[in-house]
Amino acid sequence: MTFITSQPETSYQYQLATKRKNLFSKFNEWAAVEEAEFHVAWVGAAVISMAAVFFPLTMTLVLFNGASFGLIIASMASLTLVVITNLAAMPVKFTIPFFVLGVLADVVIIFTSFFIK
Repeated sequence: MTFITSQPETSYQYQLATKRKNLFSKFNEWAAVEEAEFHVAWVGAAVISMAAVFFPLTMTLVLFNGASFGLIIASMASLTLVVITNLAAMPVKFTIPFFVLGVLADVVIIFTSFFIK
């Protein structure tokens, strides 16, 4: 007597783990699209908003709160950071972070001006 036992073949479906994109790579991809379509708009918006809104606001509050020389130089440096980046025709992936850095620097300078006399 011969017994033959057969078992159904077990199939496993393996899926390769999908790579998740980090925030930096997503930003680079988005900036590449923006570079192609809206480079001039980003340059104009960054320079105009920094030179016409953030810098005058920062200087006004610094001068009202005691005109500390170090804070005046720091606010001029944040404006210079944005303007030079845009005049050098840097790509949007550099222009936007430098603009955000300049705005954050202005916010810190404004808050610091309330405590330094």
